[in-house]
Amino acid sequence: MSSISRPQRRLKLATFAAVGAAAGALALSSAIQASADDLGPFTCTNRAGGVAGASGTVSDIRIAHHDGYDRLVIGFATSNSMPQYELGRQATSTFVRDASGQPVTLEGSAGIRAVLRNSDVVSGAPSDLKPRLPEIREAANIGNFERVVSYGIGLKTAACFRVLELSGPTRLVIDVQTPPDAAASAVPAATTQPAPSSDPTASALPSDLAATGHPASAGRPAGMPIAPILLGLLAVTAGLTIAGLRRYARK
Repeated sequence: MSSISRPQRRLKLATFAAVGAAAGALALSSAIQASADDLGPFTCTNRAGGVAGASGTVSDIRIAHHDGYDRLVIGFATSNSMPQYELGRQATSTFVRDASGQPVTLEGSAGIRAVLRNSDVVSGAPSDLKPRLPEIREAANIGNFERVVSYGIGLKTAACFRVLELSGPTRLVIDVQTPPDAAASAVPAATTQPAPSSDPTASALPSDLAATGHPASAGRPAGMPIAPILLGLLAVTAGLTIAGLRRYARK
């Protein structure tokens, strides 16, 4: 091989590797962004779902703020399927207790009533949380009678919301829409109140559970950013590939 063609080949190989690494990084970044945005739209209508005949025991409730929404997670300890539920919007934050019929007014000016069929509540689960987030001001148990569990969610305004049904374990996620970039500095540092419970998710950090619906991984601290780690590994791999191609081109 001539002395002119060898450098050209090395340059082409290095350029090809660099372009491939850049394309991989872009694809990975796009995939991460797509997964973060693929949560569905917010709607201003009542919602219902779950599996007929499925039963559940509420074991924990977590609440946290995220950019663009407040998230409330209802965790079930003994259910393999989502119990039937109804989520009803209301123009006030006053609810009627089941089964006493007594009114109770939560913080806020509007609300969402969550009714869980064929369910009960584990001893020690939170019964009244006051995170005072941009939208979710208070969440309280307002009924646990004849296998029907009810929660009142006091909202600052009559905001729209979306619902996610997660499994492994079963969790019902309610995201209440807030203005983008809501001032996090106005939110108290302790936005959740962990409950003393034998449920294994109780050991997870509230921010992790409320953000993802999953407890923190035992091998990874909650809140550790995954994208920068993956992009860093990709950059290292690209560098090693380019170095190997350069050594090969010198032969």
